[in-house]
Amino acid sequence: MPPPMMWGSPPSQFSNVQVSNQVQQGFPQTPQAQQQSTLPVPYQPQQAFSTMTTGTEGTALLPIPTQNLSALVAALPEEAGAIYVAPMYTKPRPIIPRYRVISGLLSVLIVTFLLCVGTGYYAKASGKLATLGQFYGMVPPPNVTPIATAPLKDPPTTQQTGPAYGIINSATTTSRINSQHVAQQQDTVFKPGQPIYLTYSVQHPKAPGVVGIKWYTNGLFYQSSTTRTINGAITGYTEEVYVQPAEGMVELYWNNQLAIRLYFVVR
Repeated sequence: MPPPMMWGSPPSQFSNVQVSNQVQQGFPQTPQAQQQSTLPVPYQPQQAFSTMTTGTEGTALLPIPTQNLSALVAALPEEAGAIYVAPMYTKPRPIIPRYRVISGLLSVLIVTFLLCVGTGYYAKASGKLATLGQFYGMVPPPNVTPIATAPLKDPPTTQQTGPAYGIINSATTTSRINSQHVAQQQDTVFKPGQPIYLTYSVQHPKAPGVVGIKWYTNGLFYQSSTTRTINGAITGYTEEVYVQPAEGMVELYWNNQLAIRLYFVVR
């Protein structure tokens, strides 16, 4: 057994041989390394070695070159800032049983059906359903029954006269007149939309004046008209139309004095 080596002492020949044998025993030799070469080997200067020690102080195990130590350092990743986290195991979510899915769907359907029934009952009870149906044209509006009205009576056939009757002494209502604007017959009953002609005669006034005509509907004033100034005896006429049934009345005035009042009916 060779004497132990001290730290910092020069390596001996035996120690180099021992280390070389250990290295050769630790690494398998290839067939090329086992075959000795007869070629001359160029001289290479011997590099300095440092020894590693184990628990036993001064025992040399493996020579380590003191140059190019950077090759023995582990290569760092290209991105030094990135941190690699190993995948973690997560427990899979449990699958919902089929009966729970079916029961949930049935619950939603039942609640929706009850809501629809309740909403429809409320809309029908409050009358909003019929209103919506009429708005969208699905339900026709109810028929409106006309209010029964009492038939209009025949008007009085007699005329009423006033202070100016001596100037306008003739007037009548009719539905037909001839080319000279003279009434063919006297009419007191007319239809809605039918023309009502009023003919009158002015007999020799003492002074010039105008004829005023006032129409009434069911006792209420409807409209009026006034003729141009009259100096002598003339025959005139006017026309009016009532579109609604009504009890009518017409008055003729001479210079704002009543001459004749006539009655008629539209039905």
